[in-house]
This record gives sequence, C-alpha cells and structure tokens, in this order.
Amino acid sequence: MSRPSKLLLILSFVGFIALGLPDAVIGVAWPALRTHFGLHQDALGPLFITLTVGSVIASTSTGVILSRMGIGELLAFSCALTAIALFGYTIAPTWIVMVSLGLLAGFGGGAIDAAINTHAATRYSARLVNVLHAFYGVGAAAGPALMTTVLTTGRPWQLGYRIIVVVEIVLAVAFILSRRQWPPPVVSHEEHQRPAKLLETLQLGKVQLSLLVFLVYTGCEAAAGAWVFSLLYEARGIATASAGTAVTLYWGGLFASRLGYAFLPANANPESIIKLCMIAALVGVVTLLFNLHPIVDTAAIALMGFAAGPIFPSLIATTPGRVGPRHTANTVGLQVSMGAVGLAALPALCGLIAQQWGLELIPIVLTAGWSVLLTAYLALRRTQLATAM
Repeated sequence: MSRPSKLLLILSFVGFIALGLPDAVIGVAWPALRTHFGLHQDALGPLFITLTVGSVIASTSTGVILSRMGIGELLAFSCALTAIALFGYTIAPTWIVMVSLGLLAGFGGGAIDAAINTHAATRYSARLVNVLHAFYGVGAAAGPALMTTVLTTGRPWQLGYRIIVVVEIVLAVAFILSRRQWPPPVVSHEEHQRPAKLLETLQLGKVQLSLLVFLVYTGCEAAAGAWVFSLLYEARGIATASAGTAVTLYWGGLFASRLGYAFLPANANPESIIKLCMIAALVGVVTLLFNLHPIVDTAAIALMGFAAGPIFPSLIATTPGRVGPRHTANTVGLQVSMGAVGLAALPALCGLIAQQWGLELIPIVLTAGWSVLLTAYLALRRTQLATAM
C-alpha cells in the first residue's frame, strides 16, 4: 500500500472515531442537559428526530454532493459543520435551539458516514470495511468516558462537547489538507443485469423483513446507549462514575466484537454469527431487567454491547446474498434509511415511556425489542432459504 493510501486509510479510521464521539455522548450528558434546560424525560425524543432527519438528508444526497466536490472536501465540510452544531449546543439559550441544531449535527454526521463508506466500498476489502466500522465503537466508547470524566470532576456538560468540537476542527483541517490525495468518487454500474426499480424491490417479502430487522436492531442499539446511564444513575442510584463506566463498556464492547469479527476464520458463517449475537444480547437485557446487583447490571450492559457489535456490518455484508444483485443497491439504501428511523424512534419511545411510567420500563422495552428482532431475523432466514430452493 502506497503512502498516500495509508494516509487515507488512517484518516478513514479517525473519521469513524469522530463519527462515534457525539453520537454516544448524549446518553451520559442527558441528565445534566435535562437539569440545565428544565426538561422532562421524553424531551430527548425531538433531538433524536432532528439528528435523524439531518442524517437521512445527507445520506440520500451524498451522490449529488460528490458530483460537485471530492470526498476530501466533503469530509472537511462535514466535520466543520458538525463542529459548528456541537458548539451551538453549548451556547444554545433554549432546548428548542439545541433541537434545531440537531439538523446540522445529523447532516454532518450522515455525510461523514456516507463519504467514508463510498471511499471504502470502492477501495478496501470487506474484511477491512468491517474493521473500519469497528472504529466507530472507539468514538462511541470515548464519548461517554469523556463526558463522565467532565461531570465527575465537577465541570459543566458544555466542556465535554467543546472538547469534541476541537477534535472535529482538527479533523476538518486534516481532510482539507489531504483533499488532493482522495480519489474522485467512482460511480459505475457493471452488473450484467438491469438494476431493479425501487417499488419492485419493496415488493419482496425478504426485503420487507430486512427493513424490519434494521429498524428494530438500530433502535435497540441506540436506545440502550441513550438510556442505560439514566436507568442506572437515576432509577437505581448507582454513582455517576459507575454508571458512566457501564455505558463506556457497552460501546467498548461494540468495538471489540466488530474488531474481533474481522479476525474470524474465512469460512465463518455470518448468518450463524448474527443469530448467536442476537441471542446473547437478549440474555444480557433480560439479566439487566432483573436488577440483581450493580456489578451484574454492568456486566449485562457490556454483554449487550459486545453481542450487538457484529450485527449491523454482518447484515450489510450479507445483503447481496439475501436479495441478489438486481436488488442489492436498492435494499442497502432502504436498510440504512430504515436504520436511521430506528435510531430515532425507539430511543424517543423509551423517553415517552420513562416519563409516563418510569425508567425501570426501559429494560422491558429492550427485552421486547430484542425478542422481536430475533423472531424477525429467523423469519427472514426461513424466507431466504425458501426462495433459494
């Protein structure tokens, strides 16, 4: 690998770390934010919605944007936009302003995600792309750890976000300085078969089940990351540092299992791994439900993160085999979009439930979610096997 290629690979890894930093920090910052703005538990939902809308707009328009600017320029712009939005969080006079800034933060994060994946899909192997996705977990683990440190040392939550702003600015500078080394996006369709129309793809039962799987999976992953800190700290009286450690272990487990998946034997069956991970995550959330002991709760949360890690990239990687080449492009786009909906919907629903009936309902919701996910995935596998015969 040439020196410029190594530089771009390193920047891709760092870009995914930066993508995870603001995504995961909200779970730890939320109690402080809620106190600062005088909010109810369910007020977090609108922020998730604006973040999702911004991300969906960015991901769906990335192709048009890349026809007008290179990947390096887009990454630099996206990091700068994210930095502006996050700094705006820290000076927002009202919660409505912060929720509105979520559109910018979501757009920046979505564009970073789509741009790096565009580069990776055309330049790197599938195994390397899995490792690339694992580094999202580094940022997702570092964010809660950073905010926990800030809060436990008596500093305001704004400091945690401002540190992330500095990281985003440094990355924006790195991307703009390396912009000439990023290759132009390659948009080519070399399939021997005509790509299916979107409506044709949507009519497939296995695609509909795939969309349900992505909706529920991303919702479960995001809801746990957003609400377990509040569950432990506010409902179960666990100290800030201990609750923050549990969240850090959750996101750290997500990283560790994705990285470990890349080193599995080449003949490892991804479908079996997905099923095993779903079962393990369900065991973790059921254990959390019983509230046995703070140490057991922490271990259960860590297990949930570790088990959840390989599911998303493995589902993406198995899409071509599930739907065939004619429907792959449509299905991947639909899955990512449905995943974004799940990221917003289930955490918001958890906020409404927690406000109405208490935080102890969160593990029940997650148990139901993982149960539905496992059932839907098993149905998807049966449908896939039936249509393959």
